[in-house]
Amino acid sequence: MEKNSPSHELSDSRRTAHGTARLLLLFIAAASLVFAWLGVVGATTAFMEDRPGTAVLTLIAAITWIAMSAGLLHNGRRMRRVAWISALINVVMPLIGIFVSLPLDKWSPWRDGGLAYWYVPTVLAVVAMVWLYNSSPARLAQQNG
Repeated sequence: MEKNSPSHELSDSRRTAHGTARLLLLFIAAASLVFAWLGVVGATTAFMEDRPGTAVLTLIAAITWIAMSAGLLHNGRRMRRVAWISALINVVMPLIGIFVSLPLDKWSPWRDGGLAYWYVPTVLAVVAMVWLYNSSPARLAQQNG
């Protein structure tokens, strides 16, 4: 077979995100950058005040937000898994933080369910999970038969 034959061409027929989906992804990416920046600042302060547990947990929160936004923006199969896992962590950890006192910086998106940001991080993680479910290529392919 020739390399230029139609059987070797691969194409992705999925549409790119437009409108509200694109705004949602950009808002999550911007929030991730804010959480990461404040996480680094908070972790640096915690390390300087000899609170390594607080610093590490705050950095982990920032890293999971960056991983979630990267997975959402990339939208490949493996990156969607990263986004799902990160979003699940970003929902579960704030909920655990409501009931258990975690050593978190005051600006961590996980502290007390996201209290420092008016619970927006937890709601955004839930919205990201809803978006991941509704935009799943595998689920859409099964629906279309």
